[in-house]
Amino acid sequence: MVRTELAPVETDLLLLESFPVQVRLFVAGDLPNPCARLGWAVKPGDDQGRIEVALYTDQPTGTACVQVLASYAETIPIGSFERGSFAVFVNGQQVEEFVLP
Repeated sequence: MVRTELAPVETDLLLLESFPVQVRLFVAGDLPNPCARLGWAVKPGDDQGRIEVALYTDQPTGTACVQVLASYAETIPIGSFERGSFAVFVNGQQVEEFVLP
């Protein structure tokens, strides 16, 4: 299995009406081929409000796969928050931010 970082083409932040506020990150883009599988890991907000999301593909090795792009769209749970200012980063690049008073 080969793991590769993936940059989303589109992102959107979803704040659910709950308490504490549930936050989701919508990501969409293209996988390198239909055999690749989308994966992610979320590192909770630190004391500076920085939330890190690692977005990647897992590609099986030794498998023949047609080399065409395959679209993906996924909603990733980020966590629950009561208040604060937060910035969401995907693979080190800031993509969204939100403030909860």
